[in-house]
Formats: sequence, C-alpha cells, structure tokens
Amino acid sequence: MQTSNPPAYSKTNGNAIASLVIGIISWLIFLITVCLNWVIVPMFALATMGVGLVFYICTIALACLSPIGWLVGAVLGNTGKKQIQQTGEGGAGMANAGFIMNLIGLILTVLSICGIIAYIAFAGTAGITQYFNMPSY
Repeated sequence: MQTSNPPAYSKTNGNAIASLVIGIISWLIFLITVCLNWVIVPMFALATMGVGLVFYICTIALACLSPIGWLVGAVLGNTGKKQIQQTGEGGAGMANAGFIMNLIGLILTVLSICGIIAYIAFAGTAGITQYFNMPSY
C-alpha cells in the first residue's frame, strides 16, 4: 500500500503578517477616534457642560497612534516583500496588502498635516484679524 505525503506548505513571512495586523489595528483605532471626536464626544461635552473635554483630549492622544502604526506597518510590509522575494516564503499577498493599506494611511496623514498647515498659514490673510483689532487711544 502506497502512502501519500501531505503537500509541503511554505512558511508565511512574519513581517507580512505583522504588517497586515498592524494596518488593520491602526485603521480601527483611526475609525474609532474619528467617530468619537466627531459624534460622541461633542454631545458628551455638551451634556456635561464641558467636563467631556478631558475625554476629547484623551481621544486626540489615542488618534496619534494610527500614524505611528501606519509607519511601522509600511516598513514591515516593505521588508516582508523583500524577504519573500529572497527566501521564497509565503505571504506575498499579505505583505502587499499590509504595505498598501499602511501607505494609504500615511498619505492621508501627510495630506492632513499639509491641510492644517495651509489653514494656519492662510487664516490670517482671510480677513479674520480685522475683527480683533483694538481701537488705538
């Protein structure tokens, strides 16, 4: 009687798995903090007459974790792709998905920072400052 050997599976690259997991967690943190900061916290701050602002500050601190996660995930995804090409391990799809997902998050972060800088730079030229001029005596 002839026995058949089970098919050999290649090991999945750890960096590819980590990139995908970090990307998913970073996007979940981002979506949760956006929902909290735009929907729940303003109503909570209004209902508690300003006490909810402490919660708002805490959620802003939590929102800073997403860009850090996206940066780490993009680096791990790129490293995983290079290692998979060299060693022939499995997980190329996970590495690509993690890299792209984290790269999209980083691009949105950079665009947001540029938008904030542009808003700050042009706010003074929009005529807003004329309302704050005090009369001279």
